[in-house]
Amino acid sequence: MFYVSKLAWMVLQPSNFIAILLVLGIGLLVLQRRAVALRLIVAATLLYVVAAFSPLANWLLHPLEHEVKAGTERDVAGAAGIIALGGGVSGAIPTEGGAIPLGPSVERVTETLRLALRHSDVPVIFSGGSGLILQLGDVPNEADAARRFFEGFGIVPPRLRLEDRSRNTLENATLSAAMLQPKPDQRWILVTSAFHMRRAAALFEAQGFRVVPWPVGYLTSGRGHLRQPFGRASEGLHRIDIATKEWLGIFVSWARGDFAPVERAGNRVEASRVSGS
Repeated sequence: MFYVSKLAWMVLQPSNFIAILLVLGIGLLVLQRRAVALRLIVAATLLYVVAAFSPLANWLLHPLEHEVKAGTERDVAGAAGIIALGGGVSGAIPTEGGAIPLGPSVERVTETLRLALRHSDVPVIFSGGSGLILQLGDVPNEADAARRFFEGFGIVPPRLRLEDRSRNTLENATLSAAMLQPKPDQRWILVTSAFHMRRAAALFEAQGFRVVPWPVGYLTSGRGHLRQPFGRASEGLHRIDIATKEWLGIFVSWARGDFAPVERAGNRVEASRVSGS
């Protein structure tokens, strides 16, 4: 399913899908299939304008980011651990020396670091391997860079624990659960991007974690964002890709039963749900 989902997303990702429609339209135009070609070109153009410049992406992102109740500093004290999901660092640099490579969702590790420094008795867990379909050579994963990042601030094993095999959010949850063996009376701080929190928290709760959501890196704020068009096509396309991926991920996870509590040690884990209203 990992490979199927990655390949399917390459086609369904809105920015790619628009380009595919346009290329097909131009190809059919060359082949003298003018009627069909023009329909595809017009459809691609309209989709591009709506996706790139209209506030549609923010309409889709807003409920993802603002319908999950975030935790407070009081929740962190006494927590069983702070779990940061991958995306905040990159495994792009294969050497131990040089600058630590930070990723597009850098707030995931910087906010985890802030919490870890304020609450020195709480363990820190980083979950993230590599989501690449094809890896050529010995390329380090995100956990390698995360280790360097946290150790640079004095957060080292055994306080720091790394889960370095996960390739997606579901594996973040299942492999973290296998490593940490969460108990019903424990509280876990989950740090990830605000748009990602709804799905991530539900998957972790299904694995037996009692999650306190700690969303970071908000892309939308008040209702004003829902009326504001984008001035740059790249920004609109980037956000529509993010929003579409999350809503598709929620639907697929629901359809597959990934949000259902798992069976563990003969007892059914009763996991609460992240509210969607």
